Amino acid sequence: MENVQNEVKKTPQYSPLRLVGILTLIGFCTILLIVATFTRIKVFNCLQPLVAVMHPEIFADFQSVFAFKAYYYIPQIPVILFASTMLGGACSMLSVFFYIVLGLAIIPVFGLGGGFDYVLEPTFGYILAFLPACLVAAGLTDKNYSVKSLAKSAFAAVLLIHIAGFFYMLLVAFIKHEDFAYIMDWLTFESFTRAIYDFIFGLLFMIIAKFARKFIWILTTI
Repeated sequence: MENVQNEVKKTPQYSPLRLVGILTLIGFCTILLIVATFTRIKVFNCLQPLVAVMHPEIFADFQSVFAFKAYYYIPQIPVILFASTMLGGACSMLSVFFYIVLGLAIIPVFGLGGGFDYVLEPTFGYILAFLPACLVAAGLTDKNYSVKSLAKSAFAAVLLIHIAGFFYMLLVAFIKHEDFAYIMDWLTFESFTRAIYDFIFGLLFMIIAKFARKFIWILTTI
């Protein structure tokens, strides 16, 4: 009998006010994801030496290989990891779900527009992969917010998104009879670079979310 009472005490009580607070946080993360979609951060193209090996003709000399070349990074995935750490798997998935519904049915919130036809865009698979990535990131963390645990979660989620997104891109390329060389170039010179920064910024955002949880009372029930 005592154990049953203890279990009841451990069960979080969701008052209407707290439910409103949770929905507000979910909406906030959806808006944050929309903002991130149209935000570009200027960073160094860390795979430039690889580009030089594969396409040496575009570099004038050896020194230019290591010269700063801007890469404009879009921080969508760090926001996904931030939401997963802040809200947990289910609520962060709901936030991403709202983002996808808005983009497909109402507002062009995706990087290249919106509308239901967007499902045939080669990069839409990356967006769909945000959903399971939320569960992976939150599940692997399992409320253990050490840097090691967060790094493991970030790595697994980023890997999932890029693998799933790439295979979706291959499927769309097959359906639309697009040039396979374009897909491989995109994978080599875009997706690899983005994955590196996704992990770096994603881990940073997860650490920020770890500390933010302590100051948001509503999250104590999630």
